[in-house]
Amino acid sequence: MSSIESPAVVCVVRHGEALHNVQRGYPHRDPPLTQAGTDATRSIEIPLSPELIIISPMTRTLQSAINMYPTLQNAEDFIAPVQIWPELREANDAICNKGHSRSELQSKFSQFDFSECAEHWDYPDHTPENATARAERVRQRLQALSTTFKVITVISHRGFIAYLVKGRRFNPAEFRLYRFGTDAEAKDENVRRGVHCDSLEHQDFGPTLLVTLDVGARNVLMEKES
Repeated sequence: MSSIESPAVVCVVRHGEALHNVQRGYPHRDPPLTQAGTDATRSIEIPLSPELIIISPMTRTLQSAINMYPTLQNAEDFIAPVQIWPELREANDAICNKGHSRSELQSKFSQFDFSECAEHWDYPDHTPENATARAERVRQRLQALSTTFKVITVISHRGFIAYLVKGRRFNPAEFRLYRFGTDAEAKDENVRRGVHCDSLEHQDFGPTLLVTLDVGARNVLMEKES
């Protein structure tokens, strides 16, 4: 099975620059984007139109999504269905990575459905083991959705993305395209395992794999899109 024969694509996006990225030791919960982060996310040009958009329930990721897809300002104008997944939250317990209650989020971003979010932001403390397991749950869920949605945009955070996919650290407002790995790739230790870009520890990125979409397959998909 090749990436062209299995065309489902996952576009992973890191939110734009937020206040905690430029104010070290930022002392408040859930910082918003800076002006630079707003400008950068408005300039993101993903070559494929999403069939599903999935967002972490934080102000900076939600703002990034709206900037990328302005139709998300109003529920009746959505370019594609939107889901909010708490499991896409950051993999770090700093105060800037603590979000708000479900009711506060709903009040602030009324166009979105926050029913999957906890009534209060009381998610378990971070551990590498928990983040690794959470990343696998996200990949499994994405793979299940890929039978219906062939282009899925996921907007998350640098720390969690480092558990979700192999490769170098994501910059703010950076995106990369992935496909799902084959059964053979999932059994190949060289494909499945890699180095965590922050901890530099060896990590298992499977058994459900997201593999970087090669240039040839990407070009084919872009031609189909156009």
